[in-house]
Amino acid sequence: MAHAKSTTYNLVATSDQPDLIHEIERLADKASRLAGFSEEERDSLAIAVTEIGNNAINHGNKRDPRKRVFVDITARVGEVRVVIRDEGPGFNPDLLSNPLDPENLLRESGRGVFIVRSLMDEVYFDFSRGGTETTLIKRRKT
Repeated sequence: MAHAKSTTYNLVATSDQPDLIHEIERLADKASRLAGFSEEERDSLAIAVTEIGNNAINHGNKRDPRKRVFVDITARVGEVRVVIRDEGPGFNPDLLSNPLDPENLLRESGRGVFIVRSLMDEVYFDFSRGGTETTLIKRRKT
């Protein structure tokens, strides 16, 4: 059985690296172009990786320079898979408040996971390795 050719980009960096989020965005853009995404699909992936990358740096690792962020981005024709892991304490996604509830509409934070779920085809959280590992999958619309 033939497998579709894929390209993987890996990045490991400490949370205090100033250009870390831009590097994650750059790799995601390269992957989305290899996958043949439209501009809209590339934008959706960029927003999602920026959000999850910032969550890993700021909420997970709390910008602790001793903690690292691990990024694996795999592109194949029509699909990009992004895995971002931090070394923070993790969180329970079931306890996140609903940003659409009236009492949360004017809050300045708390929408990231909601937005990411709306932009990606699949979103998974795994806490089994310590920290939070988030997997994002985006597929090209045909």
